[in-house]
Amino acid sequence: MCGKGGKTMLKSKKSAIAAILALILSFQTGIIANAAPASQAGSNAVSSKAAAFGNAVYNKANQLLKESDVAYAKSYITKYIRSVTAYQATMLVLKLENAMNDALPAKTDKVYEIGIQDKLMNLYKYGEPINTTINKTKDETLRKVLINLRDSGYRLYTTEGVIFPIIDYTTLKPYKPYINKDIQAYIDIMVVESEKPAVSDAALVIPWSEVIDRGLKQEAFISSYPKSNRTADVKLKLRFTELSLYYGYNNTPLFKYEDNLLDPEVRQAFDKALKDSDAVSKSALLKKLKSWSDVLESNKDKLNQEVERYRAKAVPID
Repeated sequence: MCGKGGKTMLKSKKSAIAAILALILSFQTGIIANAAPASQAGSNAVSSKAAAFGNAVYNKANQLLKESDVAYAKSYITKYIRSVTAYQATMLVLKLENAMNDALPAKTDKVYEIGIQDKLMNLYKYGEPINTTINKTKDETLRKVLINLRDSGYRLYTTEGVIFPIIDYTTLKPYKPYINKDIQAYIDIMVVESEKPAVSDAALVIPWSEVIDRGLKQEAFISSYPKSNRTADVKLKLRFTELSLYYGYNNTPLFKYEDNLLDPEVRQAFDKALKDSDAVSKSALLKKLKSWSDVLESNKDKLNQEVERYRAKAVPID
């Protein structure tokens, strides 16, 4: 017979064995009280490291945008944008665009220098990619300027007899998978504007129908993303579109200078855009354009005092 002490010892052994078995079972099922599964714990550690790295990238990119040449900051963002959150990526792209706009005057002044501008005049062909211009010159000073422009996200453009840089929004397209939908849509609008500017030398260089199409896309953006960071910018573009459709341009007037009659191409574009009554009913821009078209038709498409008064009220210049 076992004594009282022996019974106590046996009971303790049974308890220990039971505890060990329970512990083994808990490891096998991956469940331990008050603890995450091993795989989840590892995942959390990886996620935590990724978040920390993303935050470090975001902070450094912000610093570079303030302190470095835009070309270097843009290169850094391009390399690491996949490491940050969608919100952070969106903010970086918006800040990058701001930096590109802020740097544009200095970049333009550099291109306007006599040693640069005169060489470009003999080299650059309207509409050609900046890489084409770079490959055509062996002048190291000019190449350095052009490469910096390219890497900073600019392209060349010419009007009024000078060559100057503009933002090349196609260089922002690679960021689209990482950013919010409103800024994706904004980039799409701006790519069209930078690839094919509407006006050159105070003349319209796209069809009137395309002016209307761009206005509809601008209107759709404003309707879809009323609180977007870039809604105010798109509203300004829509304002410019309306001014175009009511006043024309110095070298592409809405009404012919010789007889004050509406340009037939304008009438054709209006009629094409307004033929779908369902589309007109869904668009404030087209409704407004319909009223404008009706006033013109009632005056035989001729600029007179009534037409002048109407457009001055509908779309004031000031």
